[in-house]
Amino acid sequence: MRLLLILLGAAAAQAGFVEEVIEAVEKDRVEEYFETVVIPAREASLEEQISVGERNASALTCASEDFRVLEADRKVVIVGGGPAGLTAAVYAARADLEPLVIARDGGQLEATSRVDNFPGFDEGVDAVDLVNRIERQAKRFGATIKACDITGVDLRCRPFRVYCENEEEITSSALVVAAGASPRWLGVPGEHKFLSKGVHTCATCDGYFYRNGHAAVIGGGDTAMEQALFLARICERVTLVHRGDTFRASKTMATRVLKHPNILILWNTVVEAFKGDDDDDDQKLSALELRNDQSRTVLRVDAAFVAIGHTPNTGLFDVRKNLEGYIYTAPGSTLTSVPGVFAAGDVQDPVYRQAITSAGTGAMAAIDAERWLCEHGC
Repeated sequence: MRLLLILLGAAAAQAGFVEEVIEAVEKDRVEEYFETVVIPAREASLEEQISVGERNASALTCASEDFRVLEADRKVVIVGGGPAGLTAAVYAARADLEPLVIARDGGQLEATSRVDNFPGFDEGVDAVDLVNRIERQAKRFGATIKACDITGVDLRCRPFRVYCENEEEITSSALVVAAGASPRWLGVPGEHKFLSKGVHTCATCDGYFYRNGHAAVIGGGDTAMEQALFLARICERVTLVHRGDTFRASKTMATRVLKHPNILILWNTVVEAFKGDDDDDDQKLSALELRNDQSRTVLRVDAAFVAIGHTPNTGLFDVRKNLEGYIYTAPGSTLTSVPGVFAAGDVQDPVYRQAITSAGTGAMAAIDAERWLCEHGC
């Protein structure tokens, strides 16, 4: 092998492709490269050596191009079709990476009827329309959108492998994970029937529609405290419904809620159903059926915010995560514990969970991926 490397190095020096040979050695592709190289005889004339060197240059050029093109089906695959994934697609496409976006839908944003806090839309924008606009923008620059569910991801090999529901295998040099997070639900009647018709999961996103009204928040952790405090600033009345007798939230957050004059707390109380005023399919939420150890009651509300947490959609990705399943990323970066894998949006953000912050990290992920690919010659 030592002699092989010496001879290959000599040929590469003549051909001017030292870097390609070094890359081949590092990636255990010496034999593949060696097959394309002709070592001139020692007694060959200068003209013959030059001729051999020129042929080697041509052969190494083809081998190098084949390696970089055929190594993976795609330079970048983006998993997720929400603001994070689609914004990553816009930036990756503009970097001429021809990204493939794999997603079944537009993520949590499609569960919101209207978005009023996304910059550039002074009169608000329909949530589905916003997703479609970013998708069209990504396609205009060369991104491809594939609507399917992912059944598996293999990050142990290079290139990475992504498996789709139809047993299709797609390989990629880099991967952007933007699969989002799923809100946890109570699982009671009417919850999904009134989704976006009074039942929501994000007060920052949808609370403004119920300003000066009566809003209920369901939960007892930090998320519930944050949503109750936010709504208390804009709503006439806020009722916090909690199934226990103590909060799980931090002491600071709990104290702020307990002292707030505009927040009523119902302890040891569960929601049994979300109700409307009639049987019309277009009806909106109007009341909660509540139960505690002593009695049942009906609470009239304009909106209810289910704030019992989120579950990040990260089960398929074998990267470093915290105890709640959120992906760790390097400080000031979207790089995960696996080189070449980047995370954006709610899969790595348990705090903000906004369309605009997801879009921002999507842009970061695409930029990080493009730089990483350049550094690794892909």
